This record gives sequence, C-alpha cells and structure tokens, in this order.
Amino acid sequence: MNLATKITVFRIFLAPLFVFCFIQSNGTKPIYLWATLIIAIFSEISDALDGIVARKYNLESDIGKVLDPLADSLARMSAFLSFLVLGYANIWMILIFFYRDSMVATLRIIAASKKIILGARTSGKIKAVVQAISIFGILITLLLKHYNIELPISYNQSIDSFMIVAVAITIYSLWDYLYFNKEVLKSIFE
Repeated sequence: MNLATKITVFRIFLAPLFVFCFIQSNGTKPIYLWATLIIAIFSEISDALDGIVARKYNLESDIGKVLDPLADSLARMSAFLSFLVLGYANIWMILIFFYRDSMVATLRIIAASKKIILGARTSGKIKAVVQAISIFGILITLLLKHYNIELPISYNQSIDSFMIVAVAITIYSLWDYLYFNKEVLKSIFE
C-alpha cells in the first residue's frame, strides 16, 4: 500500500461522498453543491496525482494498475448516477458509460488471462477529461442557476449539452478501443 495506491483508494472513498452531497443538494442547495464540486475537484486532482507519484517515485504496482481504472469508473459513474437520480441525465446515457467501461475492463481481463496487454488509448484519456469537464460543467451550471446568473442558453440546455458531449466522446472512445485492438481481439476469441 504505497503512496500512489493510497491516493487511488482515497479517490474510491470520495465517490460515495460525492453521491451523498449531490443528493442532499437536491440540485438546489448551494452548500451541498459547493461541497460536491470540491469533492469532484479533489477526485480529478487525485486521479492525476496518483499516476504522477507512481511514475516519479517508481511506485507502479499491479494493485495500482487494477485500482486506478476502478477508481476512475466509480468516481465518474457515481457522479453520472447522481445526475440521473435528480433528473439531469437519462438512463440511456448512463448505460453507455457503464457498458463502455464494463466492456473495456472485461476485454483487458480476458486479454491478460492470455498474457496479452491491452494498453490504454488516447481516446480513453480524452473521454476521461471530457467526462470530468461535463461533471464540473453540470455542477457549475446548477450553482449559476441558484445565484440567478444568466447563460446564453437555458440551464437545462447547458446540462443536456454537457451530457451529450460526454456520451458522444464515450461512444467514440469505445469504437477507437475496439477498432485499434481488433486483431488482438480476434486472436483472443479464436
């Protein structure tokens, strides 16, 4: 349990805290919305920090390689599920996020069982950044709404736009992952 792994575990524990604060906010209570935004910021900082620490101090470990993508999925799925519960996302959007993460994780496990490493793709990193921006954008939009700060589009259109962009990039990320690894995947399933 090195420092990088501890940072990753910290991110895992932030996920239910995000859910609690966001649900308590009911999308309208600023103290909880601010708390949720701060939790999201800490989650994303710790996501970057655990990798930096692991590489800089040569602390990369097998457990870290397993826990990091799990922490990423738990953090972002917790946020998007919270948005679903309060009506800021549709179930089909959440299913796309869930299916993409589940398919990639399962394919990596199957490949690893055959001693094949399926590495991360740039599109997956872009997906992570876009999803994080979408989470921040939705939280900030709700705060702006509370403080009656006007936007060029309606608050609902703003939230919908963040969700649609996150979904589109997630779909692209899955396609890119499957397409880039198609030859490896063929050999795995033969």
